[in-house]
Amino acid sequence: MDAQAHNAAGFHEGMMVSDLRQNTSINFINTLRENELITISRRGEIRLTPKGKIASKLGVKNYLRLENTEKQLFEEEIQSIKVESRGLLMIFGGMFISLLLIIGFWVIELKAI
Repeated sequence: MDAQAHNAAGFHEGMMVSDLRQNTSINFINTLRENELITISRRGEIRLTPKGKIASKLGVKNYLRLENTEKQLFEEEIQSIKVESRGLLMIFGGMFISLLLIIGFWVIELKAI
């Protein structure tokens, strides 16, 4: 796909699928569709999605690499947030238990008076 990605940098809005097929392969066209970079009209014309417009300017290979990197960073950030969330939950849980112990101590001390 790497060689085909360089060759397909010239796909554009309104281009016929048959023209793109002559320059690339069906697998490459399917890759574009799976990544939602293009849609194909009933007449066989290629319509670029907003992501496809960016990919046609950056190059498909560069765009897909950028998108994969973005997904990885996003997943790492989500994991970091989950760890922080668990830590805060433990802290607030400890504070709640401490509050219950303090209230219990006060109740016991007030009964003793």
